[in-house]
This record gives sequence, C-alpha cells and structure tokens, in this order.
Amino acid sequence: MPAWLLGAAVLAACGEGGLDTPVAVSVDDVPPVGPRSGAVVVSEVPHVLGQDPFVLNDAAIAGDTLSLDLSYAGGCARHEFTLVASELFRESDPVQLPLTLAHDANGDSCEAWLTQDYEFDLSLLRDRYRQAYGDGPGRIVLLLEGAPGGTLLYVFS
Repeated sequence: MPAWLLGAAVLAACGEGGLDTPVAVSVDDVPPVGPRSGAVVVSEVPHVLGQDPFVLNDAAIAGDTLSLDLSYAGGCARHEFTLVASELFRESDPVQLPLTLAHDANGDSCEAWLTQDYEFDLSLLRDRYRQAYGDGPGRIVLLLEGAPGGTLLYVFS
C-alpha cells in the first residue's frame, strides 16, 4: 500500500481532526491501580446483593483486611462485590462466622476475562464480636463460601 494511502487511512480512522484530535477517556475505561474496595454487610439474604458468577482464586487476611483475588467475565460495566456476613456466630472455640460473596455485574454482558484484587474491611465483624463476647482480643473462623482451603482465621487484639 502506498504511504499516502496508509496516511489517509490513519486520518480517517482518527476522525476528521486527524491525530491531534483529543480522545475522551472515562475513568471507568482505565483499569484500577491496586485493589478495589468492597462493602461488608450483615444479612441473611446475600442473593439480593448480586448473584453473578465469579471465581475466587485466593483469599488472605492481614490485620483487619480481607484480600480476595477474583476473576469474572465483563469489561463494559463496573462490578460490585459485597462480603455478606451471617447475623449469628456459630458457637465453637473459636467462634465461626459464615460469609458469602455477592457479585453484581450491573448487567455487564461483555466477555473479557478479568482478574482483580478486592479488599474488605473486617472491623465490622470485629466490632460485632466484641458486642457479643466483650472487649479484648478475639479470633473468628471465617467460613467464606468457595474460599481456597475452606476457612480463614481472623485474629485481632
């Protein structure tokens, strides 16, 4: 293809203004630099917060933060993950708390396979533990549905 024809094709692809025409980019088009934050709620009905499919690749706790590595199909809308804690602790030593992760894809029908880190602040769970069992250090076995390894131990002082 002659160079002049290639140049014309580039200008046509870039619009009437040529290469100097600014391109609008939305903040939603730029992948996040680091983990996203997810909400933590107490409820017995997690399905109302989203039931879209996802894969839980990894889970870890550091301090009061639960970090999850999640994969899901999408790419055209913002995805929301909510950590849903049961209203009741299961009595054992240490106590256990069932958790579910709700995923709302906001109608995203795109099919790119995305992997993203999400962080959840567990201080709400710590505060609920202290209301039930008193101040001071504590330990909660988190029964996160689908977690690799099955359970996570949340220890706080």
